Amino acid sequence: MNGTTSRTIRRQAGGIVVLLALAGLLTGCVFRAPDTATDRRTEPAVDPETAKQQMIDAVDDATRLLGGDWTPRTGPDYAEDCVLSDGEQGAQWRYLTGSSLAGNPSEDGTWMAEHWRGQGLEVIVRDSDDGPAVFGSGGERIASISAYAYSGNYTVQAVSSCFPGDADRIAEEDGDDAEAP
Repeated sequence: MNGTTSRTIRRQAGGIVVLLALAGLLTGCVFRAPDTATDRRTEPAVDPETAKQQMIDAVDDATRLLGGDWTPRTGPDYAEDCVLSDGEQGAQWRYLTGSSLAGNPSEDGTWMAEHWRGQGLEVIVRDSDDGPAVFGSGGERIASISAYAYSGNYTVQAVSSCFPGDADRIAEEDGDDAEAP
């Protein structure tokens, strides 16, 4: 056997050893991976009244900070469909309120964004010619909240956490009172 053949065989053997080591490592990772089907964390179910009150509290907090007079436009008894973390059908409340507040849209949008970040929400601010739109999500007490700071047409809207239930059935139970004018 000459020197070239010997080097080729050593390189091939070394390559095979590296491949086998990687295969063993990857196989070990696969076999040790957690079973996510049984390891899932599910958020505790919230009842409809608690979900509604938490949403109302979030809207009241925002409108109190912004000041002015506010009038409900939809809800707080407006139920709609959602999907629970386990994939089952659920329901959630939506509450939209508005004000003819002139305010200072730029400052008010910044203030709401900072306030919601301080509460642990993920916040997105979108600017437009009319004023900022501030969106908050990721909290434990509500699904989302938004504030549109448009001079003369401020709105705050919140969506409750999803809870077990059927939005259509809730609407039937509440009758015509489910939506505010």
